[in-house]
Amino acid sequence: MEKLNIIEGLLRQQRWRDLRNYLRGLNRTDLAWLFLRIDDADFVLIFRLLEKDRALDLFESLDAEQQARLIALMEDPESLRIVEELDPDDRARLFEELPAKVARRILGSMSPGAVAQLNLLLGYPEGSAGRYMTPRHLAVREGETVGEVLAGLHATDLRPDEMEMIYVIGSGRIYRGHLRLGSLLKANPEQEIQDLSTAPGIFVRTTDPRTRVAGLILEHDLPAIAVVDAENRLIGSVTFDDAMDVIEEEGTEDFHKLGSVRDLGMNFREASIGLLYRKRFPWLMLLILVNVISGSGIAFFEETIASAFALVIFLPLLIDSGGNAGSQSATLVIRSMAMGDVHVKDWLALMTKEIAVAASIGLTLGVAVSLVGFWRGGQEIGIVVALSMVAVILIGSLIGLSLPFILTRLNLDPATASAPLVTSIADITGVLVYFSIATWYLGLW
Repeated sequence: MEKLNIIEGLLRQQRWRDLRNYLRGLNRTDLAWLFLRIDDADFVLIFRLLEKDRALDLFESLDAEQQARLIALMEDPESLRIVEELDPDDRARLFEELPAKVARRILGSMSPGAVAQLNLLLGYPEGSAGRYMTPRHLAVREGETVGEVLAGLHATDLRPDEMEMIYVIGSGRIYRGHLRLGSLLKANPEQEIQDLSTAPGIFVRTTDPRTRVAGLILEHDLPAIAVVDAENRLIGSVTFDDAMDVIEEEGTEDFHKLGSVRDLGMNFREASIGLLYRKRFPWLMLLILVNVISGSGIAFFEETIASAFALVIFLPLLIDSGGNAGSQSATLVIRSMAMGDVHVKDWLALMTKEIAVAASIGLTLGVAVSLVGFWRGGQEIGIVVALSMVAVILIGSLIGLSLPFILTRLNLDPATASAPLVTSIADITGVLVYFSIATWYLGLW
């Protein structure tokens, strides 16, 4: 807060030289923190007082939405030209967030080459490897020697972090494999480069989903992965950093869905009370309506409850157990789907396994709660509670397992099978199963 007060004081007094000098002592984290807390007009002024390199460093540290907000506030061509300094893939993600009017203004200040790169990336489907790749990568011909490649490294305009992965290509830019820079440095200068390349089968296509890209990079521990077209020609590369951004975005999106919250579209700290209300209310209202059905189920069995009031004691325990079991199954399936470990075709095999696991858990818990049932309500209540526990655990688990597969088959995001939704469905089912078993076993039909 002290830094913020000093900067606001210098702004009010219009002491521009002192403000510029003070900004030199702030790091990128401090400046990004200011961006979230200072008026837009004041921050634009601060941004323009920064040296070009520091301004670019700060701009790159912001996410695409924050970059779009800052760019929309600036008018002068010199400030807008900073967009051209971004990596091509970062620039494409920024343009996804920009208003059309601002995007047109920036395009007018960009070089033809940068515009062509931008149009290439934006031409691929949203969320695809093509959108996330960068055309800045190191590719060498398979006939070259290690010495020739090393000599050429000094002439390239690529940054050191863009040369960690070297891609080997054949005639027509056909992808032949990759090797790491460390392997190149340790090799005999007379050795041909194709003798060092490995794993020609590890690549992604431009239309592959970004989640597959991130999964392969993590699975094979790669600093980057090749992106090829339908004819296996090398087009670009997706880096480890970009893959981590994908995982963070997907994780945030899934957390919102698992908690039945719509995407805020901004930092939680910046969100207004009204926005938070609008994002959270619809799901909660829907879940209330679902739970009304559960209440109707209880009302339907009024006579059963009146005949054996001890049944009510175990109602919360049973329906919560079914909901919790369903949430466990749904979480495991959704995560496995996100990592690419599980697909729709695996449903039957997983269903068989889940029946065995859920039945075992249900029987174990059924024995445990039957003892409490015998104590609180006698033998009949104990047996009803035990049978119901087995049934609700089994049914809840199968609901949690199946719902993500059903949503995927309907071309919906499986993460929508959130814990509250699974729990609500399991609650309704649990009420009906519990009182149906009680009515049958106690002879109250």
